[in-house]
Amino acid sequence: MGFELEREVNDLFSPFYPYVASEVLEEYARMSGRVLEIGPYGPGVSIALAEKCPEMTFACGDEDDKALAYIRKCVRQRKMSQRIEILNIDKYSLLFDEGTFDLVIFRGGLFFWERQEKIMTEMNRVMKPGGLCAHGGGFGAGAPDALIESNLSKASALNSRLGKKRLSVDETEDIVKAAGLEENARIACAHGLWVFWNKG
Repeated sequence: MGFELEREVNDLFSPFYPYVASEVLEEYARMSGRVLEIGPYGPGVSIALAEKCPEMTFACGDEDDKALAYIRKCVRQRKMSQRIEILNIDKYSLLFDEGTFDLVIFRGGLFFWERQEKIMTEMNRVMKPGGLCAHGGGFGAGAPDALIESNLSKASALNSRLGKKRLSVDETEDIVKAAGLEENARIACAHGLWVFWNKG
């Protein structure tokens, strides 16, 4: 089964990508820059951001071959191949130099993998000073309640089959502290759970 369940989650969440992108943009407070989206739950947020922000450029990817094939297909279908570069990316050891990206996103990354502090410190490493990291997931703060309700049951069932962790705010704060990022981080809980942080 493997990536097939992740693909189902990605497809199910397609109506919510614009709302997630808007929530991230509100935190980021800019319409340009170099963006990295990590993991098999891409490239929906990257595509939504690309449609909203013509001056942004993107890298997106995962280490799983099936996820990469899916990401490439989604990017081709939306005619975004010139703007979204697809790469084999190890979330625990990102292949980029320090300070490469203005915005780093890992949708779903907070709930499915171990060693969260390592993931977050790697995200922080490749973020430029003055940039933003967004690590978490959900439907997007501005998503309509009716749209959430119509998808909630199936989304919960799929995520449970994938082994999604149910994190409290306190548990999330502990992860942030373990990564040494508590001074610059904010936890947002509107229709999801996100950790946003800046690098001064």
